[in-house]
Amino acid sequence: MALFEEWVHKGHDFLHDIMKEIGVEDESKAYRITKAVLHALRDRLDPREGKDFVAQLPMVFKAVWCEGWDPTKGPDKSIKKKEEFLQRVMNDPGLIPNVDIKDMDEAEAFTKGVFRAIKRHVTWGEVEDVIRQLPEEIRELWE
Repeated sequence: MALFEEWVHKGHDFLHDIMKEIGVEDESKAYRITKAVLHALRDRLDPREGKDFVAQLPMVFKAVWCEGWDPTKGPDKSIKKKEEFLQRVMNDPGLIPNVDIKDMDEAEAFTKGVFRAIKRHVTWGEVEDVIRQLPEEIRELWE
């Protein structure tokens, strides 16, 4: 299989794993939700840790991670509570308002689902490194 086709295949498998976790059958919607969760996580992590974490994701999601990212800003430590993290997910400009994520409960369920799928695609040591950087309330989303 050509390298590009392999990247597409791995990205497709990853997205379909997330779709099963979050109970969404629409690939476009699942992609937008995954992107919103990844961007919220990226913005909360130290850029060096983010770089190590994203290195284990499929190529297409590495590109998603980097889209609009300014690693010189450092982590946004103003996001301390679970609700603040979920608001960041819900307010992602790539989402369709009131369609992709309807409320805070749905944002939490989707975020937890994306994180569960990620744990199957990223080494546990790297997941632990990410979790350690997060405030306790946000860590709960990884359970």
